[in-house]
Amino acid sequence: MTVTIDRANNFRAIRRVLWIVLAANLAVTVLKIALGLYTGALSVVADGFHSLVDSSSNLIGLAAIRLAERPADKRHPYGYARYETIGSLAIGALLLVAAYEIGSAIIKRIGGGTPPDITPLTLILIAITFPINLMIVILETRAGKRLNSEILIADATHTRTDLFVTGSVIASMIGVWLGFDWLDPLVASLVVILILQAAFSILKNAAGWLADASIINPDEIEAVALDVPGVWYIHQTRSRGAPGSVFVDLHAKVYPGMSTEQAHSIATEIEKRVKERFAQVIDVLVHIEPGKIDPQQAQKFGANYQIYQQIAYDLRQIADGLGLGVHDLHVSQDANGKLEIEAHLEFKENLTLQEAHAAAEEFESRIRQKWPETDSIITHLEPLPQQIQQPTAEEDERLKQEIKDYLTAQFSPEQVLEIHTHPMNGHINVALRLGLPGETRLEDAHNLAEKVERELLSNIGDLQRITVHIEPYPPTIQPE
Repeated sequence: MTVTIDRANNFRAIRRVLWIVLAANLAVTVLKIALGLYTGALSVVADGFHSLVDSSSNLIGLAAIRLAERPADKRHPYGYARYETIGSLAIGALLLVAAYEIGSAIIKRIGGGTPPDITPLTLILIAITFPINLMIVILETRAGKRLNSEILIADATHTRTDLFVTGSVIASMIGVWLGFDWLDPLVASLVVILILQAAFSILKNAAGWLADASIINPDEIEAVALDVPGVWYIHQTRSRGAPGSVFVDLHAKVYPGMSTEQAHSIATEIEKRVKERFAQVIDVLVHIEPGKIDPQQAQKFGANYQIYQQIAYDLRQIADGLGLGVHDLHVSQDANGKLEIEAHLEFKENLTLQEAHAAAEEFESRIRQKWPETDSIITHLEPLPQQIQQPTAEEDERLKQEIKDYLTAQFSPEQVLEIHTHPMNGHINVALRLGLPGETRLEDAHNLAEKVERELLSNIGDLQRITVHIEPYPPTIQPE
């Protein structure tokens, strides 16, 4: 099942949570720093500045969400994500300043400063911040999972460290109250280390994003692009930007004889699939190159894989040039290396046999010019209407039941998914949907579809054409 996400409502919900968490974090920060300065407890001041990191991450999250909603414009063709990175650098610098100030105070305390004045009220006020942080973690974690928000989940993980820091600070205050004054500078020093770690982490990430560090593993991108039909090889894959807004560019090698339209279609499909696989990607630049197939891929699919791909593309190009359709291509090779080609050619239905045969002769002649080693070409001439067909009568319910009875004798009723009969000028076209286990080999499913088609045409009169669609049964349920 496909789940449609209302991104606008999601953004609003995430902002709402971040504003609530920001207010709570600011209240905790102000309380800790004020109590620390009032009592002289360095560990409390350090913990207050550590809580400031949480408020900063909330602001970054709010900025990221706001920027994510702004489209690129002429002044900023790549969007506004860099402003978030600049803000991260500023926050990292402020944290370094805070760590320096607290470190200086620790040195003065060790050198003979006045010990902190801890009272039961101070302990109670600091202890109150612990359940507040716990509520923040629970709120952000639940909202992050519900809204599928990486920002909220990451912020909750960061805030969770505050629980351990606050617990350590409360323990040090109890120790100071009991006469162990040395606990205050010790715990303060540990908190300073945590602040420095947070600062350097922010600065490292921000510097990497500004310097266009790789965001997504190139191997993962190439695996997605190689799944696109017609792609032989992917190289020079790069990604840059920030985690929430990534730009990707890559080079794709395809068959040299491919038309511009075909190459453009492949590039568009690569872009579509990469964006679907990586939600943070906002733009993909695909550079198409003519080239030879990757030797490893050729070895994987057989020694003649590259030859078959080239023949298939050449046949499609030749058919396109003659205004023909082509399908059901089979290529074989004898012991002398000569090629034998079989294909179905699609013609307009109002052509005469002479006209269709002449077009097929031209088609075969051009193939031989392109592939001189071709020994024989067999083409099946197939007339196809070039317009939307209109039924000439209502569906025959008796005939539908007859077809259903035939099918349910070979399949379970649940596997007969759909039956349609379309009367057309004295004949009847039938469209069927049948379900088979998903692990069934495609070749076996195709053979079964052809068997059903042959038997229906032989046993039920007035049927002109039958299309049998095979799909997995029971259907795969997509996760919500």
